[in-house]
Amino acid sequence: MTKKTQGRLIRNSKICDRIYIVGRGDWGGTPALTKKFDCNIYLIDGGSELALVDNGETFNLFKLRGNIASTGLDIRKIKKLLITHNHFDHVANTWLLKKALGAVVFAGKGSYFPLKVGRYFKNGSTIKVGDLSLKVYSVPGHTPDGFCFMTKIDGKKIVFTGDTVIGDQPKNGRGRVGWFNAMWGSNLKEYIKSLKFIKALDADIILPGHGLPQLTRKKCRSSMVNCLKRLNNFGNFKELESIIPLAFDRKGVEKCFSVGANRQVNLKIKFIKPPIKKK
Repeated sequence: MTKKTQGRLIRNSKICDRIYIVGRGDWGGTPALTKKFDCNIYLIDGGSELALVDNGETFNLFKLRGNIASTGLDIRKIKKLLITHNHFDHVANTWLLKKALGAVVFAGKGSYFPLKVGRYFKNGSTIKVGDLSLKVYSVPGHTPDGFCFMTKIDGKKIVFTGDTVIGDQPKNGRGRVGWFNAMWGSNLKEYIKSLKFIKALDADIILPGHGLPQLTRKKCRSSMVNCLKRLNNFGNFKELESIIPLAFDRKGVEKCFSVGANRQVNLKIKFIKPPIKKK
């Protein structure tokens, strides 16, 4: 990836025709578009309607709204919220966006965290976003509720992989994958099977849950080979096992984690609950 291309992707930008990145954290060594610990947030332009793939931390809505507005698209046309997996950095804005936009929440079953879902994904089904069709595939391993979405635009296969595949990253090494922890249902055997499935899709573009996208088929193939190599050598990569949940409850989430040689980070997030309606 050239410096020019990498620079373009650290800003709010059009990744390809009809797909934009409108939010991201600073993982991967690039400045955050929204909040520091956000996932990548993608906007899909289906013409008559829009959809968001994941939606990031809580309290990023002002920046997120501004980024969406800068694309020239109308935020009020967002009618679907597609969740790759239910971790707080991917879903914390869900109820706020649902309430503000009247959008339908789509997600997988089996999540560790509570999330009100309008419709559950079915493996192999198709979701329409305006005139675009997205195939939905179950990819457990990082979490039991992991899903990826594939669409075709201008003849190119584009796959949204969430944290199942992050891939080769200039600042973080090759074959990066989502953190592995049995406490939220990670499963090594299922993870390897899911990676093989995504590899077989032979994507032209991979849009991961964190870090920089893979924008050519060659880079996608390389990333998939390296992701499988990483999991097949599980135990030699300490960061896979290093995230240690300290407490999970409805009042908040406390995490302590280490990423490779990075310093230890402590983070507390309180879930915001919607107000109780008076009868």
